[in-house]
Amino acid sequence: MNRRRLLQAAIALLASAPLAPRAQQRIPIADMHSHYGMITRHIADSGLAEDMRSQRVALVAWKLVADGRWIRVTKTGIEQRGEPAPGELSAYFDSKLDAMKAYIAAQKLRTVLTAADVEACLAGDSGIVLASEGADFLEGRVENLEAAYAKGLRHLQLVHYIHTPVGDFQTVAPVHNGLSAMGRELVEACNAKGILVDLSHSTLPSVDQALDIAKAPLIWSHGWVEGDGGSWQDAYGFLKRRLSLAHAKKIAARGGVIGLWALGLSRPGLGWSVGRRGMPAYAQEIAGLVDKLGADHVAFGTDIEGVGPNWAVNSYGDLRTVLEHLQDMKLPSSVVERVAYGNYARVLKAVLKA
Repeated sequence: MNRRRLLQAAIALLASAPLAPRAQQRIPIADMHSHYGMITRHIADSGLAEDMRSQRVALVAWKLVADGRWIRVTKTGIEQRGEPAPGELSAYFDSKLDAMKAYIAAQKLRTVLTAADVEACLAGDSGIVLASEGADFLEGRVENLEAAYAKGLRHLQLVHYIHTPVGDFQTVAPVHNGLSAMGRELVEACNAKGILVDLSHSTLPSVDQALDIAKAPLIWSHGWVEGDGGSWQDAYGFLKRRLSLAHAKKIAARGGVIGLWALGLSRPGLGWSVGRRGMPAYAQEIAGLVDKLGADHVAFGTDIEGVGPNWAVNSYGDLRTVLEHLQDMKLPSSVVERVAYGNYARVLKAVLKA
């Protein structure tokens, strides 16, 4: 056999040889809750787009913090500081959303507006779901949702850390007994318009009321699940943010998804096992939640930059490492894929217009 034929035979052999499992198929990633480039990084040079593309991140719910100007970090959690004047919340939302959209355009990321956009991202694009942590920008008027939708909003968390006419939130004493009349109307309006409703930070009565109203799957994008859930009287913010297992199961029973945050405690305990930089422990928590809720109802909701310096994940390279830990735990590939991207993609497609 001459040299040319030997070379051709070698190339054919390499082409037919099976690749290592991780090289053979790079599983896409979706994140149901991220502030990447908004809090600890500067948006323009955050590296978000590069990180998404290099780590095969298909979908990110990129959340502006609707009440960000009016909250502060304390030794035990986050609390409201000051009262926004009329018009300030909507102006703040518009300015932040404009900056996000400018970055998306400059970096040539796909804005996810329809179910077809979700499919394109699963096929290879890197897509941003424009999201808001809090409906404060509505300033008490559900009719203002129309303008936000026109600007690209497709994922809305109802409440966050400041008092709102929408309903109660987990970290202060309740005043609405769950959702207000406006909050109920907002859930209906989001369903009608094609905006994914996110119940994170909502109280348990609010979760029950939203489930009674909703005609589409709901999500809890970030936090954790433990026992009977948190109380606004708990000593620390991370304890207040617990969703009860019973309510997680209710969301799951309606086709919804629970996202687990990547909070890392300096001293893991009180039910949360993940420490700083604790990617293996975060993978273990994900696997444990799959055991409790089923593989169709768990997803990543990292809260990148939102958990501050106590993080287990702070980039999509970190999240890729978590995914590899799940694979090393010998979870079935179908389970890993649903958690990694499939579940968030499914609820988005169920809610968004074609």
